[in-house]
Amino acid sequence: SLTRAAGKEMSQNLLQWTVADVASYFSAAGFPEQAVAFRTQEIDGKSLLLMQRSDVLTGLSIRLGPALKIYERHVKVLQRTHFLECEDL
Repeated sequence: SLTRAAGKEMSQNLLQWTVADVASYFSAAGFPEQAVAFRTQEIDGKSLLLMQRSDVLTGLSIRLGPALKIYERHVKVLQRTHFLECEDL
């Protein structure tokens, strides 16, 4: 799946992700409209790692349905993968 491939390949470099990288990721994941909100709010990889559920649900001004999916299936997963890999080092 896209998420798994992107997660595996890119999470190591999450700290290097630019605002454009984050927007591209969410567009590719099927959320092009919401990707614009990440770009507008200037969310880069470091910001993505710091995001909490409330930030995604309310801070981006995106609809609740997509916001929940984005947080549960993407933001949380990327954060978990990233921090697990950091612990392995």
